[in-house]
Amino acid sequence: MRSLFLCLCSLILLVACAARSPDHFYILNAEPAGASESRAAIGTQVWLQVTLPSLVDRGEMVLNTSANGAVVLDHERWAAPLTDQASAVLAQDIERRRSGVLVSNRRTGQPDARLVKIIVNVVQVTARQGDRVSIETHWRIIDAHAGKDLAGNDVFNARLESNDYAAVARGWSACLGLLADKLVTAL
Repeated sequence: MRSLFLCLCSLILLVACAARSPDHFYILNAEPAGASESRAAIGTQVWLQVTLPSLVDRGEMVLNTSANGAVVLDHERWAAPLTDQASAVLAQDIERRRSGVLVSNRRTGQPDARLVKIIVNVVQVTARQGDRVSIETHWRIIDAHAGKDLAGNDVFNARLESNDYAAVARGWSACLGLLADKLVTAL
């Protein structure tokens, strides 16, 4: 009787493992795609800080199902922490839009480079599969040398061209590109 029980338990575990869905991993990409321009001189160094709401700052992709509902997708995952990806991609987006700007959290070897701090707080994210990704942001640019302290809040939207989960990652990337456009204009 005991051997039958152990055999049955083993069979159940084997079936459960075989039926498990594979995980899929997604990354964010700088917009527009391509290499950055080479920099002869760095005139502005930007220190960038990005925060995301805890609902979406997790390993699993989160999609909205309704105005008050969300689904956490266990097998559709970010390849790295989402805050890290958003920070890195936004930094690349800023650098691609403005030559002479370096986004780095440590001082460069160019002492005459102007230091600017950019703080981005993503306060709301809406991601609907097959529809759009939307990020609502509060941002602040502090340039102590020039005596500038600019603040703003904006909502950036990207329509999704397909119904797959990779389109959601591309939508996130597009929204970050739109945010970079705004920040570079304000710089």
